[in-house]
Amino acid sequence: MTSSTGNLRARLTERRDLIARDIQELADQVDVGEIDEATAQELRARYEQDLAEAVAQLNELPTEPSATEETPVEAPEQGRSTKRILVGAGILVAAFTVVLVLVISSTQTAPPISGAAPLTNSSNPEIQQMEAAVAANPDIIEMRIALADQYFEANDFSNALNQYLAVLDKDPTDAEASHTLGRVGWLAYVTGQNEAAVQYIDQALKRDPTNLEATLFLGIVDLYGLEDPESAIPLLEQVLAEPNLPSQLRADIEKALEEAKGQVGG
Repeated sequence: MTSSTGNLRARLTERRDLIARDIQELADQVDVGEIDEATAQELRARYEQDLAEAVAQLNELPTEPSATEETPVEAPEQGRSTKRILVGAGILVAAFTVVLVLVISSTQTAPPISGAAPLTNSSNPEIQQMEAAVAANPDIIEMRIALADQYFEANDFSNALNQYLAVLDKDPTDAEASHTLGRVGWLAYVTGQNEAAVQYIDQALKRDPTNLEATLFLGIVDLYGLEDPESAIPLLEQVLAEPNLPSQLRADIEKALEEAKGQVGG
């Protein structure tokens, strides 16, 4: 019985982790324009339903006392905190992080380039499912990023920031850290913390120079936040060189680039 339960737990855990990775890969494919948003929404809903089912089945399994002794849950490294990670990575923004948390907690400002409408988490079944999945599996980074991205896309900045900072407290890969730092930078920008935004996004691009989203974010911050169109122009041009950009996003970026060139020419 114990062996059978253990085998089932292993299979369900593997299925859960594969679905979580699929959700993150889907988000990456949308970011680079490989999949349109309508298709992505259908796939995301299917993945998240599968994920919720896998998590529910895992939770229904009887507890195995020996499993806890053999494979204890790994505790976070002593003294490892978001601020230490940020400073250790070369970002001197410990104070920025505190300010950002306070500002985002008290304001919700829509970014210049955004098609997302604010959503109420209590009425959003996709977010509810991911919240339950993350609560049951707090150490799976892919799940937490997927939840943070859902908050981000719903303009729920406070919850998005909390989840992104939690990701940085783990041990993310370069790609995961870059994605997370870039989005924290964008949250800093939309709440008026322009210097902090540049610091976060610069670090995102150090972790992964191919992060097109972070490149776009930096171009927008340079143009509208720092009022530095000369710095913004090459960044926006770099993003526009990507052939698979969604048409509406391309139009938005082209408009921003035209505005930047007009300011330089003026």
